[in-house]
Amino acid sequence: MGTRFHTFAFILLFFPWILLNPGCGYIVKNERQQVYSKSKFGQDRFAVVQDHNIHYVETGEGQPILLIPGAWSTYRYWNRIVPLLSKHYRLLALDYLGVGDSDKPRSGFRYTVGEQADLIAGMIEALQVSKVHIIGTSYGGSIALNLAARYPDRVGKVVSIEGNGMKHKKVPYRPMGGLLKWPVLGEIPIGVTRSGLLDRMIAKGVMGKAWHPLDNQERNEIVEIISQTNKTASRVSWYRISRTLVTSKDFAEEAKAIRIPILYLYGENSGYRRMAEANAEFLRSHLPFVEVFCFKNGIHNLELQKPEEVAKIILEFFDQNQTDSSAANSMRSPH
Repeated sequence: MGTRFHTFAFILLFFPWILLNPGCGYIVKNERQQVYSKSKFGQDRFAVVQDHNIHYVETGEGQPILLIPGAWSTYRYWNRIVPLLSKHYRLLALDYLGVGDSDKPRSGFRYTVGEQADLIAGMIEALQVSKVHIIGTSYGGSIALNLAARYPDRVGKVVSIEGNGMKHKKVPYRPMGGLLKWPVLGEIPIGVTRSGLLDRMIAKGVMGKAWHPLDNQERNEIVEIISQTNKTASRVSWYRISRTLVTSKDFAEEAKAIRIPILYLYGENSGYRRMAEANAEFLRSHLPFVEVFCFKNGIHNLELQKPEEVAKIILEFFDQNQTDSSAANSMRSPH
């Protein structure tokens, strides 16, 4: 009886906050193509693909690069690296379906890596871009590799930051919890997430030991990125993405078809290091042009922790001749 009472009291306490929280009004179908808040760089734009509104931010000039964020993340996770890349390339930083200002369908879409890749390939076609380089991190890194295998005519080079899929035997991802599955109870953690109460705690969790060396300006910048991302959280899409991370099929056979240059990055101190190393070894063993970099003291979210180092290596990779054999199947550990 006491446990039930405490559970009921908890719901009563937080449910009004959820209803009053302005972020609660996330848009399932963004037909008016509105943005929660204006981008700090470039122009907010939308592409309509398969009747879905996909939001992206465009900045810079030159050959296009598509940036795909990780699970439950928005284009803002690239904020620290965009100024370094946009001096040389035209950047298209997107909110894939289910996050940010893009549509968040509650049915008819399972949020698998393959489904996301299909939509993004359609987006590339809709934008009338012949070929793009792609940078993806985590879930976005998996999508990038999927695109490289299945849509090689639309992809130039790929950078995957701890993308998974090649060796999907045992992955240390943890589902966000069965609570998100339920329509009412699941809105409680999402509502609290959108409220901003946990922004700093989440930022510390994302950065781990890399949080302490940061100065106040860097910390505040990362907290803001996470805060703005959380404001558009959606229970259904977040839950289905979490399920995809632990149930997606092994992509090894399809990946063997990749013939375009791949740069695979991972962190020495990443919580997913074993997974990343297994994927990196698979890529180096089966593909013709693969470079692997392990960042000393690096975490999972390298784009947040080491934007200058990551940008430098990416620019060098994109500038290389595609047939440069000296760069094929190599591994380096930057310091």
